[in-house]
Amino acid sequence: MPKLPTLRHRRNNASETVPVVLRHVVITVDITGTLTVTVDQQPHLPPAGEVWGRSDFAAILDDLTEQRHIPVRVDVYESDGSHFTDIIHTHRPRRNPEPEPDTPAPTDEEADADTPAPPTDDSGRLVGFLPGETVLLAQITEDVAADENGTITPPDTTVMPMVVVGRTSGTLIVQETR
Repeated sequence: MPKLPTLRHRRNNASETVPVVLRHVVITVDITGTLTVTVDQQPHLPPAGEVWGRSDFAAILDDLTEQRHIPVRVDVYESDGSHFTDIIHTHRPRRNPEPEPDTPAPTDEEADADTPAPPTDDSGRLVGFLPGETVLLAQITEDVAADENGTITPPDTTVMPMVVVGRTSGTLIVQETR
């Protein structure tokens, strides 16, 4: 077994410490299933004349996270005394956006004739990964880390096709030929 490095911690002065602050959402569910919501200890009320129920849970969180652009801590207290805590994380932006909906999908013959080349730079390295992210190669022959520019140089291999996946960015490349 390899020897692991010793972890070293640096003590910060109090003036250097930056507190981590998340919006804190508390949802209390009463015995009838009605929700009471507070955000940072301030009441968050439903529209006038309405009452929130369990079915509104996702819509409330979507609204409070601004459609998952702001992370929040959520505490849910049930009427039976149970308690649940979670952090709702933001969505990660996709590096390779889907085609526009008004763009017609190519037929099978067109797709075979016009198979796009994988995204590469001038030296043939695959691009579209986040700097430092772990990139998985099909048949998991090995995984490599993207460099400071978010690119990798795949190893020479005779196994084709090769599937390349960025674990963090979600970048997916299928390389048919080299």
